[in-house]
Amino acid sequence: MTTDFGTLATAAGKWDEMAKEFGKVEKRYRDSVQKITLDGAAWQGVSAEAAVMNFAATRYEYQAAQTQAKATATLLRNAHAQFATLKRQLEAARADAIEAGMKVSEQGNVAYDYDRLSPSERSAMRHDPESAASVKASEESWADYIKACVQAVDDADKELKKDLEAVVQDAGIGGRDGTLGGFNGNADNVAKADTEARTSLNALKMRDDETLDDYLRRLQKEGLTRLTGNAKLAELITSLNKGAITAGALLTALTAAGLYSYKLRKALLGTAPTAPGTLISRTVNTRIASAAPGSLLSKVPPKLVTALTGSDEAAMWGGFVKDGKFFMPTASEANLVKVAQQGGLANAAKAAGWIRGAGVVGGVAATAYGVANLATYDTDMIKANPSKFATDLTGTAFSASMTALTVAPNPVTLGLAVGTGVAYAGALVWDNWDSISDGAEKAADWVGDTASDIGSGIADGAKKLGSALNPFD
Repeated sequence: MTTDFGTLATAAGKWDEMAKEFGKVEKRYRDSVQKITLDGAAWQGVSAEAAVMNFAATRYEYQAAQTQAKATATLLRNAHAQFATLKRQLEAARADAIEAGMKVSEQGNVAYDYDRLSPSERSAMRHDPESAASVKASEESWADYIKACVQAVDDADKELKKDLEAVVQDAGIGGRDGTLGGFNGNADNVAKADTEARTSLNALKMRDDETLDDYLRRLQKEGLTRLTGNAKLAELITSLNKGAITAGALLTALTAAGLYSYKLRKALLGTAPTAPGTLISRTVNTRIASAAPGSLLSKVPPKLVTALTGSDEAAMWGGFVKDGKFFMPTASEANLVKVAQQGGLANAAKAAGWIRGAGVVGGVAATAYGVANLATYDTDMIKANPSKFATDLTGTAFSASMTALTVAPNPVTLGLAVGTGVAYAGALVWDNWDSISDGAEKAADWVGDTASDIGSGIADGAKKLGSALNPFD
């Protein structure tokens, strides 16, 4: 906060001046020294041949020195612009925190400013568990926000150090470069990459302590911040989005555990299981098959229906013998692996149809993403947040089992879907227990506070409704 970043801009100007001075020296060298070797009539022999190569290499170094000096100026100028921007962001974050009722120390520590309250208000807030919890959550939120702003400066500083080390590394002997360890004639490539990174791509880099899931969520938050110009709004939207996804995942896992337990019991009793996502297909096929002649449904092209819901004819390739009886599956019951083995991939695709096929593709993609996300964990990250790791692990297993069930519905894949669904639901509850318990507590408080008013509220509402519907009132 106290560093004068203007010195970087001043230094950049000096490096530009240095490049111009190297340019002057290069021209003098060209006109007064190298020129001697370019006149073949004045100097000949072995020494002249050696001089041609050496003098050209020396002039190249003067040119490379200009390139390196200009590139260094670019690096310092880019750093000045970025540091100034990040410093303003940090100052704004601190000001926003103070405006929200926080005190922020010079070390970045955040605490609620109780001095703003009267003695009675301070006493009441500190003795109210709900208020204390709310204050703590707010303190942590603002502290994390300010830490993120500081971390951005640290990341930018490390990038500058890395690029300043890279810009002075000679590209090596090749072309006109006849020396090893001289100036870097390719330094402009380093400056170009630095400019691109600092202007648009720096935030897109994945950090060492991030999982793939964390990385994508951070990109979403930073993108919303730039779009709206409001970091707190972006944080709120990201949190709501995460909450909606978590709630949806929990509902899906619990539904799978319950529904497929029922289907598993029926399958063990001899009923052929159907693949997930084929309920619509079965309904559509039944409605169209029973449609009255001349009705709207009877005019739907049969080939279109088959393409969407799957071909029963192609599904016959998945027929098998069980307990001495031959079983002929429908499209929603077919094991696509068996159909492919006995009738080829083309028939497997026809048996699946577009709707079920999309489910298979989506399941494979979700599983692949889950595996990639798990690969970004290390031992320290698992120890730091075991509940999150358990959620990602069981979530990936659940995606894989649901994909297997979609491809090959049978008692084994049903059992896997049930087991992983239960495990995933449990991990989600474990990982989000604080939010769940806090929400339940607030819901209970709301019910307790409003239950007594429900009767009078209904009566008032009825009176107002009656008044609104009475044209003479």
